[in-house]
Amino acid sequence: MISRSGLESNGAESGGYLQPGDWTSTIGVRHVYSHVHFSGPTENFSRAQLGTEVQSKTNLDDLMVTYQLTSRISLTGTLPFVYASRRLQSQYATLHTSGIGDISLGEQYWLRRPQSEKAGTNNAQLGLSLLIPSGNDRQSNVVATTYGGPTSTQYPDYSVQPGAGAWGMIMSWQAFQNLGNSTVAYVDGNYVMTQGGYHSFWTSHGGTANGPPSPTPGMTQFDAIQDQYMIEIGASRPAPRIKGLGLTLSIRDEGVPAHNLIGNDLGFRRPGFGIALTPGFIYTRGHHMLQFSVGKVLVRDRTKSVAEVINGVHEGDAAFANYVWMVGYTVRMPGKKNAVEEAAQGNSGRATTANASHQSRASALPQGSSQTAPDTFKPFSLRTLDGKKKTLRDFSNKVTLVSFFFPRCPYCNVELPEIQKIYDTYKDKGLSAVWINILPEEAGLIAGWQMAKNLTVPVLIGGSQASLQKDYGIDSTPSTYLLDENGRVLFHADGYQAGDEKTLKAKIEAALNVVPAGPASASLPPCPVPTEDIQPSAPAPRIVDARPRQ
Repeated sequence: MISRSGLESNGAESGGYLQPGDWTSTIGVRHVYSHVHFSGPTENFSRAQLGTEVQSKTNLDDLMVTYQLTSRISLTGTLPFVYASRRLQSQYATLHTSGIGDISLGEQYWLRRPQSEKAGTNNAQLGLSLLIPSGNDRQSNVVATTYGGPTSTQYPDYSVQPGAGAWGMIMSWQAFQNLGNSTVAYVDGNYVMTQGGYHSFWTSHGGTANGPPSPTPGMTQFDAIQDQYMIEIGASRPAPRIKGLGLTLSIRDEGVPAHNLIGNDLGFRRPGFGIALTPGFIYTRGHHMLQFSVGKVLVRDRTKSVAEVINGVHEGDAAFANYVWMVGYTVRMPGKKNAVEEAAQGNSGRATTANASHQSRASALPQGSSQTAPDTFKPFSLRTLDGKKKTLRDFSNKVTLVSFFFPRCPYCNVELPEIQKIYDTYKDKGLSAVWINILPEEAGLIAGWQMAKNLTVPVLIGGSQASLQKDYGIDSTPSTYLLDENGRVLFHADGYQAGDEKTLKAKIEAALNVVPAGPASASLPPCPVPTEDIQPSAPAPRIVDARPRQ
C-alpha cells in the first residue's frame, strides 16, 4: 500500500528555471513490489508463515509534457501507463492489469519572479491539475483458479487497477532554499483530492455473481473512492569531481488517508502510510537530465478506516513495499526564440572585433590579453546566495582572485571551471577566490549552474550591472582581478582566450612563491563552448559582452 506518486518534474532542488516558450518532456518509471503485511504499525509475520501473503507488483510509467507559458506559469499534461500483477501466495492464479491510467492536465505558478535575485536563493511553486478518469477501474481476467480447473472471470483488487474511477484534483507544491556551500534544501509533494464516496459495484470482499452482499453500516461491500498524498523533504549537492552530477537525500512520506477532503469516507479502503529514506542522484548534461532514486521504506502503518471504526472492527492489514524504485529522464526543448538566442550565443565566438553586434556596451576599452588596472581594488559589500552579507575583507588572503561573470556567458563557462581547478590546488597555500555575478536577472540560475558544473568557489550577488562595470572597469566577461593581501591589484584581464588559465596560474604561483605543481596542461578547445554545455534554463546574454580576446 503505497500511493502512485512519481518523480517531480521541475527539479526544484536544482534551482533551475525554464524560459517562456520552452518545452520539457519527462519519462518517469516507478516500480513497487508490495508483500510485507502490516496491521497498524505492527508487521504481520503470520502471513509469510502461513503462505497467505498478497504479492503485488506495480509499474507506473508516466509521460509528462510541460510548456512554460510565462516566466512564472507553466502548463503540464501527464499520461500514465500502469502494468501490475497481484496474487495470493497460496492461490494458483495471478491476476494482471495494464493500460492507460488517469490523465491529468494542470498549471503551476512560481511565487517569486524567476528573474529576481531572491529567486536564486529560494522560491516556491504551487500547482493545480484536473484528474480525468481515463483509466479502466474494472479490468477483469479470465483465469483458472486451480491447475486444470475451469476458468472464471476474476476482478483484480482496486490497488492494481489502472484507473481510480473518479474525477479529482491534484494539488502540488515544490520549493527550494539555497543553504550555501553548493547545498540546496527542497520540499515537494502532491495531494490527490477525489470526489469521495464509493463505487457502485461490489468488491472482492463480498458478493457473488448473483449479486452484492447485504450492506454494512460502513458500506464495505463497495470499494471507496479515496484520496492519496506524497510529501518529500530533502537536500542536494554536487558530487565531487564529476561534472553535472548532483547527489540527493530525502525523506519521503506517501500513503492513503482515512478521511477524504470532500465527500463521504465510507466504503472499503486500506488507509495507511509508508516513510522511506530515499538517496538518489541527478545527472545534467546540456538539455538532458537523468534522475534516479531508491527509497528504503523504514516506517509502515496500516491505519484504521472510517468503515472499520463504524463497524467496530480492528484494523485489517495491507501489503507494503520494502523499496520504491524511481527513474526519470527529462529533455528540454527551447522555444523558437530561445533556440535562436542559444545558437547566436554559440556562434558569438567566431565574430571578429569589427563585428559591432558583439562589442561591449559597457566600455570602450581596447581589446588585449590584459588591461591596465587601478593600483587598489575597490572594496565591495554584497550577498551570498543564501542572503549573508560579505565584504572583500571576508575573502582576504595572501592572494585573492576575484572574477566577474554571469551563468550564460560562454567564455565564463570555459574559464571558471579552470579557475576552480587552480583554486582547489592552491586554496591551502594562501589563495582565496570569489565570483561576482554581474547580471542580476541571472541570479536565479546560479545554484543550478554551480551544481551542473560541480563548482564550489563562493558566489556573490546583489550588485547592479551598471555599478559593477563602472567601479571595476569591466570591458567583457569573464573579468578577473588578482589581489595581494593588501588589496592591491597584481593582475587584471578582461575576456578570455585559450591559454589564459596558464598565465593566471603562473601569476598566482609567483605571488604565492610556490613551485609550479607540474607541467602546464594542454590548451583548451577553441571558443566558443558548445551550446549544449551552457546552463540550459536561462536567457541568452543581451547586455554584457562575452567574447574571446583577440
